[in-house]
Amino acid sequence: MSAPKGHKWIETDDGSKTLYSERFDENCHSTSGAVEETKTHYLKGCGIEELLLTHDDVYILEVGFGAGVGWFETMKAAKKIHHARLHFYSLEIDPELPLYLLPDSVIDNGILHWIDEDHSLKVILGDARLVLPQIKTQLPKFQAIYQDAFSPKKNPTLWTKEWFELLGSLCAPQAKLSTYSSSIPARKAMHEAGWGIFPGETFARKRSSTRAIWGESSSPEILEKLNNHAAPAFKDQDL
Repeated sequence: MSAPKGHKWIETDDGSKTLYSERFDENCHSTSGAVEETKTHYLKGCGIEELLLTHDDVYILEVGFGAGVGWFETMKAAKKIHHARLHFYSLEIDPELPLYLLPDSVIDNGILHWIDEDHSLKVILGDARLVLPQIKTQLPKFQAIYQDAFSPKKNPTLWTKEWFELLGSLCAPQAKLSTYSSSIPARKAMHEAGWGIFPGETFARKRSSTRAIWGESSSPEILEKLNNHAAPAFKDQDL
């Protein structure tokens, strides 16, 4: 099976595939299972089933389209709940990835569009730090965010206080954000940006992950750990 330029397919332990990015020298998902990791950290982490059951329209923003697993698994969940309409937005710096995975889609003004009768996908192409501020007034208020960027070590600009402030400005009150990372500087950046921070589920060999709610107070246990740790929050000025 061929792969998009600059990528290699990697089979994960649950039988699903992910992509290795030569640009970031990192896989898009855990090799323990791309689908299972997605279900754990994003569908479960953001309470997607509850959103689909209680809202006619659900708006989700994914940071990093990658191998498309987040979109495909979320759409599967939406199709099981017939009244819900899924409006899925994703950010992707490499336009070849969504075009490869969705060859019948259309690109218009830097946004890839895929639509069926009930659900829609829009992949915002380019550097998210530059593009999002330019189009934020055109975007809906998101109820959930999949923070699935490459790791803070590989892609630190998508883990700073300023980045999480931008994400918060795009959110509905009490929107949920979920990520595989439990990095202390990333958690501090989220907290300082106005997100309430909570522990997330474990997956495979990772002992912790992070859940956040926009505008909420952080877990006292998490806050104590952050206050007692010397590492500063990721900030743009330090990169």
